[in-house]
Amino acid sequence: MCFLQYAKYAHMNIFDKVGGPKYISEDTIKRKIGELKEPKLVTFMSDAEREQAKLALVNSKKGDGAVAVDGNLKSIYAIDTRKVFEIINQVSPSMCLAKWYNVSLHIPTGKTHSCYHPPAHHIPLAEIALDSGAIHNTKHKKEQRKKMLNGVRPEECSFCWDIEDSGEELSDRAYRSKDVFRPGILQELAKDGHSGNPLPRYVEVNFNQACNFKCAYCSPHLSTEWQKEAEKHGPYLLPSGGKHNDLQWMIDSNMVPDNGPNNPYLKAFWDWFPSVYPTLQTFRMTGGEPLMDKNTFKVFDYVLEKPINPNLHLSITSNCCPPGDQWNKFLTSLSALEDANAIDHFMLYCSLDSWGKQAEYIRNGLDFEVMYDNVTKFLRQGKKHSLTFIVTFNALSIPGWLEYVKNILKLRQEFNTNRQLIWFDVPMLMDPNWLSLKILPKENLKVLEESIAFMREHLESKETPFKGFKDYEVDKVQRLYDWANQPVYDDELSSARADFHAFFKEHDSRRGTNFETTFPELSELTTLAEEAYNILRK
Repeated sequence: MCFLQYAKYAHMNIFDKVGGPKYISEDTIKRKIGELKEPKLVTFMSDAEREQAKLALVNSKKGDGAVAVDGNLKSIYAIDTRKVFEIINQVSPSMCLAKWYNVSLHIPTGKTHSCYHPPAHHIPLAEIALDSGAIHNTKHKKEQRKKMLNGVRPEECSFCWDIEDSGEELSDRAYRSKDVFRPGILQELAKDGHSGNPLPRYVEVNFNQACNFKCAYCSPHLSTEWQKEAEKHGPYLLPSGGKHNDLQWMIDSNMVPDNGPNNPYLKAFWDWFPSVYPTLQTFRMTGGEPLMDKNTFKVFDYVLEKPINPNLHLSITSNCCPPGDQWNKFLTSLSALEDANAIDHFMLYCSLDSWGKQAEYIRNGLDFEVMYDNVTKFLRQGKKHSLTFIVTFNALSIPGWLEYVKNILKLRQEFNTNRQLIWFDVPMLMDPNWLSLKILPKENLKVLEESIAFMREHLESKETPFKGFKDYEVDKVQRLYDWANQPVYDDELSSARADFHAFFKEHDSRRGTNFETTFPELSELTTLAEEAYNILRK
């Protein structure tokens, strides 16, 4: 059954079946939000409050642990996420705090979005000329906020609507809202409404397109190596009629990166950053490869010179295999930040979509052994640090997934002591569709079932705190499995498989790789994809 009960929140969900949604005044919405009682999250409870709520704390540090509920161990994160989901649904059944307090910025192309699910939209230069804060609070984003406050589902957020409509209890709308939630946020929301200019609590920035990898699902506007290949060989011609990674598309879509120091979006960012820095919860740098860009180290230096936000969580998303001496330069900067107590925590997000040679195939340019050595060096050296493996979960992730899960457990048992040092997340790949889990024969999905069973056998317990898997981690993998098993139209499936065949044939030709020997477990998919290709080409 779906967790969200729309009738319960009908007072904020005003629809006219004939004329469409009827918007109510912003002042009315603000007043209704101000009247809501904010939930007390376990993360922010005092010992006395937890005792009153009959929640026995189990080896927790700043919300990383679990509580005993009726004799069962429940992760604090999972409990709090459900509480946040309940309260945002009382605001509106389409409400998501990320649209206000979470922002991803793509400086080279002048794009922004509230999280990685909606398409990034253009930041008008005219808006940031008037106010550098419009790098986050664009007119487009304010229009989407207005829809959410009135119970209207923005089309750009279809990822979460699809998850919720499939019967899953929690979409990323819940998790992303939990990530920015802090006491007093409803009062902030009541003040900001849809027309205000909220200060984000979570900021993610891509400063530069520079990258030494060309991952299978990536694009030239996010990777200089991909751009070099496209300039040399042209686009990948797909039988469905598409031209994958066509440089002309970058021109036509206004997606040609500007990596120069005079980029107006870069200037707007540095004008805006001092105003949001003091109250930021999380600042995360992505890419490209962020360790190849000087702005990453400029941020490190800024925080070190202005340690006025001791609660700051700083992070990067890295391939953990940058060129030259960049990794050691990064570790030196991290040590300086930790020694100066300039940050509360540093999270390294390591992009890794499989294990061993299969990971190297997906993420072309990866040296798995170098990456693994760098990651373990980080784990041993840091003091206020954690590691999250980010798996952009795609069809090629499947064969090595059980080995991946077992290695996560091994690392946790080696490095986790009195806190959760090693994490992982599994955002599912949606685009390109010919790499999604849905192109796989159902037999291949058994690996997900096996991994779920393994994780359940090794759940964290009172006796093994931080040494096993958490309940919500199992839920996320289960969500992958459920989504991958949703029906697909035959013509869409055939088209996607045909494109899959064409892409990897060309991939192997250009890069000297061999798909069939690297992924023998996907032999049935290889055959079906070739058959679909031949049919489509007739």
